[in-house]
Amino acid sequence: MTAQIIDGKAIAEAVRAEIVAEVEKLAARGVKPGVATILVGDDGGAQFYRGQIEKNTGTVGFAYFNHTLPDGTSQAEVLDLIARLNADPAVHGILALMPMSGGIDQNAVFNAIAPIKDLDCVNPANIGHVLLGDFLFAPATPSACMEILAREGVELMYVDDEGRDRGLDVTIVNHSNIVGKPAALLCLNKNATVHVVHVFSKDVPAACREADVLICAAPVQNLIKKDMVKPGAVVVDVTTIRIDGKQVGSLDFDAVCEVASKVTPVPGGVGPVTNVILLKNALAACKAQTGVA
Repeated sequence: MTAQIIDGKAIAEAVRAEIVAEVEKLAARGVKPGVATILVGDDGGAQFYRGQIEKNTGTVGFAYFNHTLPDGTSQAEVLDLIARLNADPAVHGILALMPMSGGIDQNAVFNAIAPIKDLDCVNPANIGHVLLGDFLFAPATPSACMEILAREGVELMYVDDEGRDRGLDVTIVNHSNIVGKPAALLCLNKNATVHVVHVFSKDVPAACREADVLICAAPVQNLIKKDMVKPGAVVVDVTTIRIDGKQVGSLDFDAVCEVASKVTPVPGGVGPVTNVILLKNALAACKAQTGVA
């Protein structure tokens, strides 16, 4: 078996085109989605991410509001800015870029963002809605995994030989708050049988071998070997590691492709889709806040 390499860039462009079409409909009714970022200090990674958000919002016709605050900005000033953005009808989505300098409490910042404007789903209220399955939008990276599976025709429910509904076995190698846990909830909401394993698990390879869908977000190069993958499984590699100036994932890629049916590459897999899911979240937030469909 030679796996199909999933083209995340093509999926991202398809989603982006759908967003542009929706933005044009909103514009005809006088509505323009708006996204604001908050950056405190000069962390290089946060600055790069801010630039990417500005670029991506521009490609779909969103308004973009940049709030870059200097070192020494107090937590009270940041929370005051968030309160003003929460109340601003031109801003439909808020992204607080971490880390923030000056000992600002991350949780205080996250809790202050209005859930309906919380595009990263960092407010605990939004994770609660993901748990209950009644969410408006979910964290971007796990949602990107689900978008890829849906676009590739991978249904987490199937009908067995006796006509009964059954859920696929999904193994997630990660238990972080931003990927593993919400990804597990999203799969459970689709009635999959979910196994979550991590660095403290007793037998990661055994859990991986049971998976019809394997989602790996462990920051270890070549962690997932050929003998850890069930023949015909769909493998989604969320990991991005920079080694010698190149982006690599967590799969022994060529070997895994010999047994899997579909595999996402790194780069060009989950990453591009994650970027447009943030835009999709902002579009959903705009529609919910304005009542314009």
